[in-house]
Amino acid sequence: MMKVENARILIRDLQFSATVGVLAHERREKQKLSCSVEIEFQFSGGNDPSRTDKIHDTVDYSDIIEDILQAGLGESPFLLERLTRLIAEKIARRHSGIRSISVFLKKIPPPVNGVFADTIGVSFTYTPESHQ
Repeated sequence: MMKVENARILIRDLQFSATVGVLAHERREKQKLSCSVEIEFQFSGGNDPSRTDKIHDTVDYSDIIEDILQAGLGESPFLLERLTRLIAEKIARRHSGIRSISVFLKKIPPPVNGVFADTIGVSFTYTPESHQ
């Protein structure tokens, strides 16, 4: 018999357009963003979804995608750093049993003139107050 040590939901490179940035053109025009999240969670009621095969025993990733899009489209922050917090807070409010939420955001393409970079973004890991 195997025991689960850690349970995580991963969403990589969810792309959407939002207003974020400090430059004038970033405030006027939506920019394409890519968001990745990693969420460590406890099972609902202690039930292991890898055994029960029940959606209510886990964190539904379609709900997480909805949370990311609502947070990303709901406000127009100046900083990606602020948007990571808005996303993490939206997810934590909706779902119980979350131990940590890591959010990685990047602009596609990065708004840097004359410089070519694969990725310029930010990554923050948050712990809901109930798990501190």
